[in-house]
Amino acid sequence: MKNCFAIAFSLAAITLPATMATAAETVDVSTGQGDVGTVDANWLIGGAAAFIPTAINTAWTSGGAPAGQNGNNDGARWITPTSVGTATEPATTISYSTVFTLNSMATVAQFVGTYWSDNRVVEVLLNNVSIFVNGGSASQFNGSGIGINQQVAILGSGAQNNLVFRVQNDTGNSGNPAGLRLDAVISAVPEPGTWMLMILGLGAVGFSMRRRQKAQVRFQFA
Repeated sequence: MKNCFAIAFSLAAITLPATMATAAETVDVSTGQGDVGTVDANWLIGGAAAFIPTAINTAWTSGGAPAGQNGNNDGARWITPTSVGTATEPATTISYSTVFTLNSMATVAQFVGTYWSDNRVVEVLLNNVSIFVNGGSASQFNGSGIGINQQVAILGSGAQNNLVFRVQNDTGNSGNPAGLRLDAVISAVPEPGTWMLMILGLGAVGFSMRRRQKAQVRFQFA
């Protein structure tokens, strides 16, 4: 019986490192992950390519700085429908979308980040489920951005998750550009079963150390 417990604890100890790595799995869903003037391979706009623009609206913020100030000369890591972020776009709701996967078995994740938009994000959807609704009417392209920090339901085990930002572009007096900037990560939240395996793993380590301390050396005389 003792041998059975020892084997069980040993298996738990072996599982522990992989379990802890899975529990800490995080995916970066930020925009602008590429070179300025090229397509952002991670994001689409209305199903078409999203661009990291070569020029942006002077009011658009990057890390708290307007375009052209404090090193903000890289397109502000925004994405826009065209390679030039100052181009006029029609008044409509534009869908910015990305797909991500988490190999963890978790079905819940923590979504933490900040966004800026021109004109304004009206809703954020994850797998066609609304996870954030913005009740404000003001444009959101300057200042410190709008923060999001909440738990969301995800599809784990390598399944594809679809994240969508719906951005309203209003009519401007002389035309209006459209854009989105997001700095965010999505981290898997361990399942209760995962925590149990971690506890068992720690117990296995303690059990093993205790056995070693109690081991006795026997001498046999002829």
